[in-house]
Amino acid sequence: MTGIPASLSPIQLHNRLNRPVRIGFRRIVQDGRELVFLCAGTDGSAQISKNFETFAGQIVREFRLSPADVDFVELRLAGEERHWYRWHAQWVGSAPMECRVEEVTGESGRRYLAEALNRRVEAA
Repeated sequence: MTGIPASLSPIQLHNRLNRPVRIGFRRIVQDGRELVFLCAGTDGSAQISKNFETFAGQIVREFRLSPADVDFVELRLAGEERHWYRWHAQWVGSAPMECRVEEVTGESGRRYLAEALNRRVEAA
């Protein structure tokens, strides 16, 4: 698992071909929403764009998340540049259908996601 930022933890999922892959993963609650960050790094078999439905379904089931309360965000790295993508799906139970993705292009949106991902949990 290479090319994954240190702010993400590795998680093993199965890709659309049912092969085990590792991707970067982090769950954060921010502003009353659950953000799930995903990053495939340089592993082509873990590419989020080809496996989102499979990965999202596994994550929702494994962590017992309510799909209506979760925002899935993909981080793609191109050298030093970070590109953020927000995934949308119509959910039937824990199965995502009709998935689509949009790049987060606004500076405030990118800053919000970067701050959320890099936020540290402080001890009380």
